[in-house]
Amino acid sequence: MSAREDILGRVRAALKGTVAIGAPGSPEVAAPTDLDSHAARVDAFRTRLAAAEGHLEVVADEAQAAAVLSEVVSQARAKRIAVSDAPLVAKLTRGLEGVELVDAADRAGLLAAEAGISCVQHAVAETGTLVLETHSERNRLVSLLPPLHVALLHADAILATLGDALAAVDPGGAGSASRAVTFISGPSRTADIELKLVVGVHGPRELTVLLIDPRTRENAP
Repeated sequence: MSAREDILGRVRAALKGTVAIGAPGSPEVAAPTDLDSHAARVDAFRTRLAAAEGHLEVVADEAQAAAVLSEVVSQARAKRIAVSDAPLVAKLTRGLEGVELVDAADRAGLLAAEAGISCVQHAVAETGTLVLETHSERNRLVSLLPPLHVALLHADAILATLGDALAAVDPGGAGSASRAVTFISGPSRTADIELKLVVGVHGPRELTVLLIDPRTRENAP
């Protein structure tokens, strides 16, 4: 048996008994339909992020975000924290104790960091995806290298669809998008030819989103 036949045989064996999405008899994939309201977008984002194995913490303001961030860092036992140059990141990490903050420009420090903290410019409700733009902050390596990525997201930045997000990163199609735009849907993952999914091979093994939503306070009993 040639190497090609061996590989194809393994793929056929792995796919045996599976049904392609959209094929007759395949299970329906639930998709959010009504995303017009703020609450619907938040709920859909929460559901889709969880499906992608991301973790969501909802807070009412920046003070609560700082407190939850401290807990997340403590639970992760992270001592070296890579930070973007966003003002909100600087503000929320100011109170972290017993940690070393690593600047986004420090390549060697980024490789040794146990967690990275950045902001998020947009998010997609229908897919649970985060959208990071480099012209807004120096966030690319901070979000991709450390094993834990903590993303700070304002609820008003959650858009309904991927199309809305693409329009937001390049308003009017004027070619003004960042040189690098990163789309993140859950922790990093890859699959080899045998279709074995592995998380965290070439990026964060964990993703925690701190969602800052003042309406949480308004809706509290």
